[in-house]
Amino acid sequence: MRKLLIFLIPILLWQQASGSGFKKYAAEFLYSGVGSRALAMGGAYTAVANDVTAGYWNPSGLVEAKGLQIQFMHANQFISSVQYDYFATSNQFDNGTSLGFSMIRLGVDDIKNSRNALLGELISDGLDYSKITSFNVADYAFIFSYARRYNERFSYGANVKLIYRDFDSESALGIGFDIGVQYRLFQNFILAMTFRDFTTTMMAWSTSEKEFIPPSLRPGLSYRFNLESIDLYFQPAFDMNILFEDRKYASQVNIGPVSFDTFWGAEIGFRDLVFLRLGYDDLSRFNGGVGFSITKFAVDYSYMNYDRELGNVHRISFHLKLDAI
Repeated sequence: MRKLLIFLIPILLWQQASGSGFKKYAAEFLYSGVGSRALAMGGAYTAVANDVTAGYWNPSGLVEAKGLQIQFMHANQFISSVQYDYFATSNQFDNGTSLGFSMIRLGVDDIKNSRNALLGELISDGLDYSKITSFNVADYAFIFSYARRYNERFSYGANVKLIYRDFDSESALGIGFDIGVQYRLFQNFILAMTFRDFTTTMMAWSTSEKEFIPPSLRPGLSYRFNLESIDLYFQPAFDMNILFEDRKYASQVNIGPVSFDTFWGAEIGFRDLVFLRLGYDDLSRFNGGVGFSITKFAVDYSYMNYDRELGNVHRISFHLKLDAI
């Protein structure tokens, strides 16, 4: 009974929030995904997460991130008009504990502002170009992660995340919490789940308006097939994102206010040096990419087939692996 209440309380909080300011897509940028490896697999990464990016995908996976890891990713999206940057670091300790920090920025820079440059009431009256200024709009997330290995099969983790939205004349601030678990059912078969915003995350705007991010669930599974004779492995993965935002036809399947979206992916690795990745995401987009790893340094590339008018998305990640502090 107690476990059932623990699960239901966040949902009840969401229902209360939905009647007093809840809006769909309140922090949609947090669903964009991070890391070229994971994105090339279509985002099917909850049960695969075993590197520094686990702080975003599933904090419990940080216990598998060996040593000290640092990763940076940059992407120009939508014909280079949107800048997407990600930085993360994590450190594994001998007692089975790992700590991590991640930062995400999604923004549009150098937007021209001519509101104060009008010579009259209409644009046709002309502009004083010396009074044209520029500004940026951006969303930020700062994620602090903790992970612990309970035993050889089970690990758990949690995130505290600060969210800041800067829209020039208006801004918003919020704090949220995630929890994640991974369970090794048998040697190479992993079950996992991330419970995001499990207390409901409130965004407080400078205009006194409030938005609420409801809880969401993301279960996943993966299995690694090892071909030791040729030093190659094949790892398919599957994720499902369960949202309670009443997205209806904006999702693959919906039952009342609950929506379900699926993510499929696979990775092929040869000698842990060269990697090929493929994926299919919730919007029926093809994803793919490659990776190269040499000793303590790796470079990953991902491609996403987007709308023709907005252009395809290319992402590059740089990954550094060092000895633990």
